Amino acid sequence: MRLTIVIAAFAALAATSANAATVLITGSNRGIGLEFARQYAALGWDVIATSRTPEDDDDLQALASKYSNLRVESLDVSDHAQIDSLAAKLSGTSIDVLLNNAGILGGEPDVQTIGSIDFDSMAQVYKTNAIGPMKMAEAFLPHVEASDQKKITVITSGTASLTNVRPSPFYKALYLYRMSKTAINMGYRALSLEVAPKGVSVGILAPGVVETRLLQQAGYGGMGMTTEQSVTDVIRNIENLNVEHSGQYILHNGEIVPW
Repeated sequence: MRLTIVIAAFAALAATSANAATVLITGSNRGIGLEFARQYAALGWDVIATSRTPEDDDDLQALASKYSNLRVESLDVSDHAQIDSLAAKLSGTSIDVLLNNAGILGGEPDVQTIGSIDFDSMAQVYKTNAIGPMKMAEAFLPHVEASDQKKITVITSGTASLTNVRPSPFYKALYLYRMSKTAINMGYRALSLEVAPKGVSVGILAPGVVETRLLQQAGYGGMGMTTEQSVTDVIRNIENLNVEHSGQYILHNGEIVPW
């Protein structure tokens, strides 16, 4: 009798694992990305957490040791060959949520003001923040189409809103960062229209002002919420995402950000 119960328990566990939704997260080594990996793993999702140098990412490796439903893969989103290679490696794997989180600021504010713009860095920022998520969407679209939830999302920034660029005591130009995020917003807005007939939803998600290394680098340290609070809110917005509301620019609290 006891053996029968144990076998039934293992069968239930296997069924649960087989039916678990899958999320692929880029830039999972720290900050918001690491917290996304943690929360989705804790929720029982199958998590594919990627970073450029996972062997050096102690926090991510510790998370993988804690959760058997989390696997770590190496991926630099500015390298299209690596994206294609991972997509091929994951052939046959359904991805319910493609979560493009990887992003870089592009340098301190003093190299992002007129007269001192680092144009070499600008090219790398665009590769990572704008071109990378578009390539990810193209490479992994078949994986997303094969899933139950069919969602492609990108972590953007409220600073990319054209409407919200106005004088304030806290204003910083941040040309490289703002322009790259505005570019991916348009890319994903256009993407939402193209993939809607396939039943795929696209989310353009602003996490709010969050205490991360990027925020400190931008000169806004001490002004943000915790990564836990932000990610909890964004996961809720992803859960509520559907084709009808696809392509909207959504703040962490659920408000629609003006373009």
